[in-house]
Amino acid sequence: MEITSEIIASFRQFLKPYTDPTKWPEDIVFEALEEADAETGSDRWGAFENTARNFKRRGLFYYAAHWMASMYGKNALDPTNIDPASRLNVAGKSVGDESVNYRITAMEATGNDWLSTTIYGQQYWRLRRRAGMGAVVV
Repeated sequence: MEITSEIIASFRQFLKPYTDPTKWPEDIVFEALEEADAETGSDRWGAFENTARNFKRRGLFYYAAHWMASMYGKNALDPTNIDPASRLNVAGKSVGDESVNYRITAMEATGNDWLSTTIYGQQYWRLRRRAGMGAVVV
């Protein structure tokens, strides 16, 4: 599918944290939507329609938001905000001057676990599970 300025505007309207073009330039949003289109490209997602109830649109937008949150945090233009480390579920404990950080046991495979790190990824994962239900007719 072709990512147009209309789709970018619709994405910004759907996900209010991404409305500020100074924090989220059009080229960053475009790149995230391209990545999301690759993830929602199978027939199981259906055809894209720019309507609120469209299944492909919701999956596309949630994945793009998750990708941007994972790659850039809260602002795509602040290079100090980008953490190249994996953002999997990590916890820590401190007692006195001793502390330890550890990975919380994954409930899912690593690729799915990565989706659990943002609310957008969780929504995308929920929709992806629905996309995968049922038999495929060949």
